[in-house]
Amino acid sequence: MSDEWEFDHLDPWLAPRIHEVFAEIRDGCPVVHSTRYGGFWAALTHEAVKEVTGDPRTYSSTGGPTIPSVHGVLMPPIEFDPPEHTAYRKLIQRQFTRQGAARYEPLLRRLVRDRLTELIEKGDADLIPALARYLPPIAIAVILGLPPEDGTRFVEWTTRLLATTATGDHAENKRVEQEFTAYVAGHLDQTGDEENVIGEIGNGRFDGRPLTPQEQLGMVLLLIMAGHETTVHGIGTMIYHLATVDGLRDRLIADPALIPSMIDESLRVEAPVVTVARTVRGGADLAGRPLEDAERVLLVLGAANHDPAVFERPEEFVCPRDRNPHVAFGSGIHRCIGEHLARLEMRIVAEELLALAPDYHIADGYRPDWTSGPVVRGLTTLPVTFP
Repeated sequence: MSDEWEFDHLDPWLAPRIHEVFAEIRDGCPVVHSTRYGGFWAALTHEAVKEVTGDPRTYSSTGGPTIPSVHGVLMPPIEFDPPEHTAYRKLIQRQFTRQGAARYEPLLRRLVRDRLTELIEKGDADLIPALARYLPPIAIAVILGLPPEDGTRFVEWTTRLLATTATGDHAENKRVEQEFTAYVAGHLDQTGDEENVIGEIGNGRFDGRPLTPQEQLGMVLLLIMAGHETTVHGIGTMIYHLATVDGLRDRLIADPALIPSMIDESLRVEAPVVTVARTVRGGADLAGRPLEDAERVLLVLGAANHDPAVFERPEEFVCPRDRNPHVAFGSGIHRCIGEHLARLEMRIVAEELLALAPDYHIADGYRPDWTSGPVVRGLTTLPVTFP
């Protein structure tokens, strides 16, 4: 296959056939060039993705995490390289450790149990809006230190910020940014400790000085965006796999210790984050392709997770899978800081769903409708019935 491929990861046509197209490109050429969006290289193998994420000096994050770039509020630490990245991340990482996230398990479990009880009594539900989109905004609000009931408000703000940035509606974008900034600033002004992320940011110092309002806003905005949509899709596709993979629910009910392995395999098969981007600094050689300074590289995580050189029977859902080095959470210094919170939410949903409604099934005639976008992938609906 030629190095040239008119690769368009934003084409809605790609969504239902993404893995077939990725396999065709990856198997013919691990790194291909596209002229779309100003030109970029797409890395589709597991090896190439790991090479790029393992070398932040050559492959910089300062050009933005998406192709095409979305120019809005600068969001530390994801849009910075070391040492700035390291300093920003250190401010908040304590709250996102496994132990830090575990503090919120009783609350999140109660919320999921109560919501499922309501849905089961009703008899049917679309589990994307009713459950997958219900939990993550509350979870990220709680760990940030914001009122749980405000979760839907700031998710709406971030959605509007992204939409107006993409459409170029600068006046509306500025208005939304001012609303959100005022909201965040109000809570930052009230913080007096460091027992939540807002406290960490409000009291944090960078290079010996307090964070600026724009730095604070950017960090909060990033955490809300990264902690919401990606986890929504992770939960939604997991519920779908539980219902459609033969014998999976029975195996998990018989051996709940397999649930973490199931979560990893669900994330591998349908990675919520499909692509991330880097910018070449000073030139590079990637899989034998010479890359010039300032060229853009798209890391196709969804393709790397199906690489047959790493994963045996990559198109099958295998649980337990003996070796599963998937890159659904990324890799290297920018590996998702909210990984443990996302895993916790997915585990709680799986455990409570299997305990309260093990016989739920997807509505007759349902056909998966996958989102298509520059970064995330997931189901738009998932109608189910409860016997």
